[in-house]
Amino acid sequence: MSNRVRTVVAGATGYSGRDLIGLLLNHPHLDLIGAFASHSEEVTPLSAIHPQLTGLTKLDCRPFDEAAIARLAPNLIFLATPNEFSHEVVPALLESGATVVDLSGAFRLREAALYPRFYGFEHKRPDLLQKAVYGLTEFVREKLRDAKLIANPGCYPTSILVPMIPLHKAGLVADGQPIICDSKSGVTGAGKAPNATTHFVEVSESLKAYNIFGHRHTPEIAQGLEVKNESRLLIFTPHLLPINRGILSTIYVRLKDNVNRQDILRVWRSTFESEPFVRIFADSQLPEIKFVANTPYCDIGCAVDEETGQAIVVSAIDNLLKGAASQALQNANVALGFDERAGMK
Repeated sequence: MSNRVRTVVAGATGYSGRDLIGLLLNHPHLDLIGAFASHSEEVTPLSAIHPQLTGLTKLDCRPFDEAAIARLAPNLIFLATPNEFSHEVVPALLESGATVVDLSGAFRLREAALYPRFYGFEHKRPDLLQKAVYGLTEFVREKLRDAKLIANPGCYPTSILVPMIPLHKAGLVADGQPIICDSKSGVTGAGKAPNATTHFVEVSESLKAYNIFGHRHTPEIAQGLEVKNESRLLIFTPHLLPINRGILSTIYVRLKDNVNRQDILRVWRSTFESEPFVRIFADSQLPEIKFVANTPYCDIGCAVDEETGQAIVVSAIDNLLKGAASQALQNANVALGFDERAGMK
């Protein structure tokens, strides 16, 4: 597209919405023309909600209104809204002809039957589940071109699927062996609304596992790895870290006979050599959250016990950026034909 793209963000009051707006304000081809809240009934300056935006925008954040969005005639709509909210509003927004990038989980899973168990609502548009492009950018670039509905991946799945999909496709992973994903996230991954488990006293000086065997990202990871999970071949355990942002995933996987660390690095280099936002740690240093915080990168590294074939893969992302806002923008850039690095700091 040659003209500047009229862009709207819904869910502008949350952390991902804030970071997305910050990126859009620096974009050479996108004009942010509207910001909406999914729940608030008040018109409030964005800079009052997010003081980090003071002096950068004069836009107000308005209550969500499909008619008001339609009057703005946007070409691009980002939804940083709750799962069920996105599920309800996406069909009407698509009718406007705009490209919709949904940061929620409402359209990530291909099987509608999984939604009542993992998301707590019945999915009424299984046809859109089949049409939505699951936007793990590095693997679906061709599908993203001219896509109208993009389901932005979850933060935990991004940290796991980026390093693991190439290893599966290359046939390096032993068949019938469990894949154990131990992931730890900063508190912003729980969203902005406070609750009894995320306020300071509960989180500070502690580390805890949660939603074991029941986290909604489990079927998303299994789908990405093409693993049938009835036999628990995929084990995903999320943990809450007492930090603001970032995810570190440690993935335990058994390799096929005679596969070594150099084979993993060779596959990663072949897959990600030209990828702008995946960094491979090939030496002894492994990824850490502090290396990726406030960046759009996914860092990956590994260690292998060649006597046993046990591999430990480590990845790190910023959950609000590569796990949400910057990946959403990366997907939109590809869908609209721009350099996918456009707008990234």
